[in-house]
Amino acid sequence: MKTPRVGDERDTIAAVATPAGAGGIGIVRVSGPVAVAIAARVVGREPDALPDRRMVLAAARDPAGGERLDDVMVVVMRAPRSFTGEDVAELHGHGGAVNMARLLRAVVAAGARHAEPGEFTRRAFENGRLDLTRAEAVLAVIEASSERALRLAQGQLAGTLGERIGELRGEATALLAELEASIDFPEEGLDLSARGAVAARAAALAAACERLAATFDAGRALREGVHVALCGPVNLGKSSLFNRLVGSERALVADEPGTTRDFVEARVVWSGLAVTLIDTAGLREAATGVERRGIDLGAERARRADLEVHLVPAESLRGSSPVASPGEERAGRVLRIVSKGDALERGDAAPHLVTSAVTGQGIAELEAAIVALVTGGAVEHDEGALLSSERQRALVVRAAEGFGRAAEAGRAGQPDEVVALEVREGVDALAEVLGESVGEEMLDALFARFCIGK
Repeated sequence: MKTPRVGDERDTIAAVATPAGAGGIGIVRVSGPVAVAIAARVVGREPDALPDRRMVLAAARDPAGGERLDDVMVVVMRAPRSFTGEDVAELHGHGGAVNMARLLRAVVAAGARHAEPGEFTRRAFENGRLDLTRAEAVLAVIEASSERALRLAQGQLAGTLGERIGELRGEATALLAELEASIDFPEEGLDLSARGAVAARAAALAAACERLAATFDAGRALREGVHVALCGPVNLGKSSLFNRLVGSERALVADEPGTTRDFVEARVVWSGLAVTLIDTAGLREAATGVERRGIDLGAERARRADLEVHLVPAESLRGSSPVASPGEERAGRVLRIVSKGDALERGDAAPHLVTSAVTGQGIAELEAAIVALVTGGAVEHDEGALLSSERQRALVVRAAEGFGRAAEAGRAGQPDEVVALEVREGVDALAEVLGESVGEEMLDALFARFCIGK
């Protein structure tokens, strides 16, 4: 975590911290060295008359002309006990874009400047109030589009992921300290048995980082949602199944082949996970013209999906040869199900999950199977410790590789300096996950994704 800045002569920033549009309450947030003085000027009070962390009813006025703007509740949070780690003040007024704009203009006229996107959270990070995993979680909370995405983000915001990274980093730092002590004091260096223990500890760290990196697919799925394509030959009931899963008629259904000539998408939420369902055009060799183009587009869209659900005709279970579906080679990303299960005869054996858009057979089981596959079976109490950004995954992979090379060097009897060099690579990568030793360009790119006011 960054060391808090001491005596930092930054300017004071301000922004509307609530969504645009009509609303009961709107908030103008101010942060910086003179935040309290600015708020006091706008509401006509002395800074010392604004108690810490207590709401005060006041009238906000234009500092230039004294025009009365709004009745507000003003609250100040003095450093370091604030979100940003510096003095923060908030004016809670009546909602509405025009009213908020007037209050913000008054605050700027009193000495603040307009904040950049994500600048409040960036200041919290740079002042040591948040590590970078928690700063990323702030954005994830704002962007969460499902219950499980929110739970993941809230778990990370509470520090679950940062704590896990910190534990691994602590273990690696202790190992590095022992190696460096052996290098600095060779007469008291590691004996052969200790060298074996060093290699084992490095290997254990590598394995732990690999397990953590493997959570990325589930974390990304929970954070961003997933795309699931329904695929297979014509007249297998893909559109009917699609409509049943969506809960309304979104795709046309007819007996003649080729009814679906383009893919159709709809968003649903299952078990708190956002799922975009894609109904693709049915496959058939005789297709030409627009229908062939629709099949090709659907196939391409399915290849970009997180999971393909391939429908198998019920008739194939009675000896006929099913039409082959593309994508069979995509191990772990293809789920085969039997469609039109209501047409099965008693005694027919089914090697796959049987579904029926008519009777609802297997629909709940299909939803559960899709959620389990795309999340890797992630359960609620694990969600806060899942990696959910490519930045996190890449750095944890780099740490795993460094610890793995350290273990190999230790087992090969290479000098302690070589082992220590590789362990340090792993330690540095884990530190970077938390936000230490990161470049300004990376921080600029990350916080630019935030909304203004957060």
